[in-house]
Amino acid sequence: MFENKKIVIVGGGSGIGYAVAQKSLNAGAQIVIASSSNERLKTAAKQLGERVQTEVVDASDEQSVADFFRRVGHFDHLAVTIKPQLPSGRFLENEVGAAITAFDAKFWGQYRLAKYGAQYIRQNGSITFTSGIASRRSYLGYSAVSAMNAATEALAKAIAIELAPIRVNTVCPGFVDTEPPTPGRAQHVMSLSSTLPLNRLGVASEIADAYLYLFANTYSTGTVVIVDGGAIC
Repeated sequence: MFENKKIVIVGGGSGIGYAVAQKSLNAGAQIVIASSSNERLKTAAKQLGERVQTEVVDASDEQSVADFFRRVGHFDHLAVTIKPQLPSGRFLENEVGAAITAFDAKFWGQYRLAKYGAQYIRQNGSITFTSGIASRRSYLGYSAVSAMNAATEALAKAIAIELAPIRVNTVCPGFVDTEPPTPGRAQHVMSLSSTLPLNRLGVASEIADAYLYLFANTYSTGTVVIVDGGAIC
């Protein structure tokens, strides 16, 4: 499906990004995975194989982002799956600095990557952001997360107009265990949401399918694809 396509995945060293890289490779694409952690990239590349290019980038640093895309050159699709340490306390308890740092990594990081990456995207290419269902339904301790996810979705819709014909979309995952679901993690999620219709967490490979759909569908732009197991039903 993606033969002769070059796909850049920032956050591709682990979790959902790693699953996107793996599925894209299986579909024939040339892959560049990027992360702020060189150690994580080495581990991922060892598992993914020789066809993977790795690049270190700090999405919170504008110069690092600009230099990153100069090294990568032209490509077809950009997926951003970075997940910083997120504030989990209640609104009045969270340190403002921690919320600002997380917002800078997730929202402004995606902003910078889109801004500097757009000029390198080939015809019929795309950008896919990552938000999360706290943009649609918040939970105790999720005030900062809700705000940055909602802002990410709004940005994607706005720049889908400005960057056209480059397509810009967002994947909105629900509660995901990036490893096979574990009882402890499931209990934590169930404490936040009393009913999950599918009665389990999602796994990274299930979320990754949404990114590949958005890479391939040339008439999808400005949209949010929610993959949440029915959590916000």
